[in-house]
Amino acid sequence: MVWRVPPFLLPILFLASHVGAAVDLTLLANLRLTDPQRFFLTCVSGEAGAGRGSDAWGPPLLLEKDDRIVRTPPGPPLRLARNGSHQVTLRGFSKPSDLVGVFSCVGGAGARRTRVIYVHNSPGAHLLPDKVTHTVNKGDTAVLSARVHKEKQTDVIWKSNGSYFYTLDWHEAQDGRFLLQLPNVQPPSSGIYSATYLEASPLGSAFFRLIVRGCGAGRWGPGCTKECPGCLHGGVCHDHDGECVCPPGFTGTRCEQACREGRFGQSCQEQCPGISGCRGLTFCLPDPYGCSCGSGWRGSQCQEACAPGHFGADCRLQCQCQNGGTCDRFSGCVCPSGWHGVHCEKSDRIPQILNMASELEFNLETMPRINCAAAGNPFPVRGSIELRKPDGTVLLSTKAIVEPEKTTAEFEVPRLVLADSGFWECRVSTSGGQDSRRFKVNVKVPPVPLAAPRLLTKQSRQLVVSPLVSFSGDGPISTVRLHYRPQDSTMDWSTIVVDPSENVTLMNLRPKTGYSVRVQLSRPGEGGEGAWGPPTLMTTDCPEPLLQPWLEGWHVEGTDRLRVSWSLPLVPGPLVGDGFLLRLWDGTRGQERRENVSSPQARTALLTGLTPGTHYQLDVQLYHCTLLGPASPPAHVLLPPSGPPAPRHLHAQALSDSEIQLTWKHPEALPGPISKYVVEVQVAGGAGDPLWIDVDRPEETSTIIRGLNASTRYLFRMRASIQGLGDWSNTVEESTLGNGERAGPTGPPGL
Repeated sequence: MVWRVPPFLLPILFLASHVGAAVDLTLLANLRLTDPQRFFLTCVSGEAGAGRGSDAWGPPLLLEKDDRIVRTPPGPPLRLARNGSHQVTLRGFSKPSDLVGVFSCVGGAGARRTRVIYVHNSPGAHLLPDKVTHTVNKGDTAVLSARVHKEKQTDVIWKSNGSYFYTLDWHEAQDGRFLLQLPNVQPPSSGIYSATYLEASPLGSAFFRLIVRGCGAGRWGPGCTKECPGCLHGGVCHDHDGECVCPPGFTGTRCEQACREGRFGQSCQEQCPGISGCRGLTFCLPDPYGCSCGSGWRGSQCQEACAPGHFGADCRLQCQCQNGGTCDRFSGCVCPSGWHGVHCEKSDRIPQILNMASELEFNLETMPRINCAAAGNPFPVRGSIELRKPDGTVLLSTKAIVEPEKTTAEFEVPRLVLADSGFWECRVSTSGGQDSRRFKVNVKVPPVPLAAPRLLTKQSRQLVVSPLVSFSGDGPISTVRLHYRPQDSTMDWSTIVVDPSENVTLMNLRPKTGYSVRVQLSRPGEGGEGAWGPPTLMTTDCPEPLLQPWLEGWHVEGTDRLRVSWSLPLVPGPLVGDGFLLRLWDGTRGQERRENVSSPQARTALLTGLTPGTHYQLDVQLYHCTLLGPASPPAHVLLPPSGPPAPRHLHAQALSDSEIQLTWKHPEALPGPISKYVVEVQVAGGAGDPLWIDVDRPEETSTIIRGLNASTRYLFRMRASIQGLGDWSNTVEESTLGNGERAGPTGPPGL
């Protein structure tokens, strides 16, 4: 029984299968391999840079199984292997159920990213599709036929994209087939359909793929107003761009040329693997083509050769050769001498267009010359050859070159606009007949940078710039020009032409100067130069300081203090420099200390907080802005070790209202003679700075601190000095007496 469904009940397919113009992308399934563990799928791309996955070339090829519609029991993950930059292979199937379902290959970059879909049916299923892929036009009637392979006396459920669609009684089978008729189909009707016996495993289903073009037969474009080029040999006109998606084994703008046996791809550049050629291979191409056997093969496993008189993919085409032509199952009619045409129906005396390119490319707003050559008897003359644009405008040749074997007409094309993209036609007419060739003209928009170039590094007289930026218009980028001149200058722009993949160094610039920098991109062909991109300001650095200082001397002012002095050569003119940088390297600890002297007139500096007993390597450099000049020859400096140990048993005793006597014992294990003692006096609880008093008689062990305030508590500590100050003693506290009070006699008088 045939069931007709109104179009508004059809579900919407959620698997996107095409974005942008036709991409040279083929998904191959080798149906000769029945063992799941040997089975594999291969995706091959003929696109430039396919599979490289870098920013410059776009995302990589992807090959995966889509479990959203046909769900199978989980198993080990499949393995994806990349065979070079243009091919990926999917392996790792462990059981027959792993093969059943929907697979997709994704390739191309940007707006041309395309998904190619393959549907695999189980050879042992209860129901098998008579034809897996169905490509129909908008408004057509699609008929899906499921052939009974293993009969069950139960109803058949039809699904669309995994959702219930309709049920057929098992008595409604016709000639062992269950049919689903879909009238007036629309693009949302596209999707994965399946027919399954009720209560049977989904793996025993017959799976179909329905592709509905967005236009009626022979039409394409927005509103379906444009006429398709008349695709030959089973090619399908793409409803978005009007290109013919050619079957495997054919090429050309209208699929008019046959590849050599075993070849496929848009330019016949790929070859079927192995000695069996394309036998047993299923080829899936971008929509709206779908899947088929290779040219010369047919059958559910693509292993049957075409019957006599048939040729092409799935052997769908009939040769019908005339005038002694013979049928080749891969290419069609092979014509004898003196005849040509699809069926060898055209005599060589009929005028014939010669060697017309199938596709030409020009840049926007250019005025190209197009040549069209023809031969025949009578011989074509200038007025018998014309050129027709996509909008129907006819151009007459401006010049003709007559040679013994052909006439070449030259056409001067008016300034091109984007609407001139499409299929043009060269036509020749004589009393012997007429011939025409359609060819595609692509009008490309020169690239325009969307962003300014990027500064990488700068010096006083050069800038290193990255010129690669995002752009509008069409690639590929053939030339990058960098224009630059000083900011606010009216002088002519300087220009440098660089490789698109390399950074640019602008040389011989002025120091500390702002430059306006812009990028201009070009694509191949006349008129491929795009407009200049937005400017950016890049400023060169200060001049590098060139003078090399030298160290005049240094001396130690303490165990952690070093006085350094240096000089500069005398040169005419102003000094180029903002200051000096002193560097001390402690090799033992692997530490570097830097001291900035911010005056270019300074010639000495005191370095403090150094580590006693340390060997330092010392040098000095002149700097200007962020740039350092040459370093002075290094000097090696040894700081003395730390000072003597602390004095012992410090004691304080009040003598009067203004005097306190301190007594102590000398430090032990002195490294040398003490030069002096230093006493620190601090009001207890006070916030002011302490007072330091030198005791210049190192042999003494007592001293009197005078000039203190009455009735005040003080803190005292002291240390000795031998070339450098030593450790502090213990801290002691004592209070002065009240006004006018005095203590009894004390020991020997102090200082």
